[in-house]
Amino acid sequence: MSQKGNRLSGEELHELGIKWVYKHIKDEYEILSVNIEFEKNPQILARKDEDLYFIVVKTSTYPDLGSLSPGAAEEIIKHADKHNAKILFANVGVANADAKDDSGMAFPEKGGQYYINYKGLSIEPNILMQP
Repeated sequence: MSQKGNRLSGEELHELGIKWVYKHIKDEYEILSVNIEFEKNPQILARKDEDLYFIVVKTSTYPDLGSLSPGAAEEIIKHADKHNAKILFANVGVANADAKDDSGMAFPEKGGQYYINYKGLSIEPNILMQP
């Protein structure tokens, strides 16, 4: 079991997820800005062809994947509409690869090894539903 003081904080987990997504999309998209502030959306502003994209990155720990609250989804829809941007979602899961059992995988540690669950960008159906 990990020591509590050695675990990644929520902000560190959030930043790890953003860095992972950035690394995997930077060759396909022109990255205009990256915002690592915990409560701000979107995290990545990008362009591909002539389209502007709001890329929302949410990160959680094993066995979960990051998710977006309905209130945050509503804010992003309004913000994207105002800027004529398309919304893409990246949900990321992080597990402690050094854990000795499944329960320890839920506690990624600073400086440790991680398993990352990321299947790429998606158009999240619940984000696209208008309120």
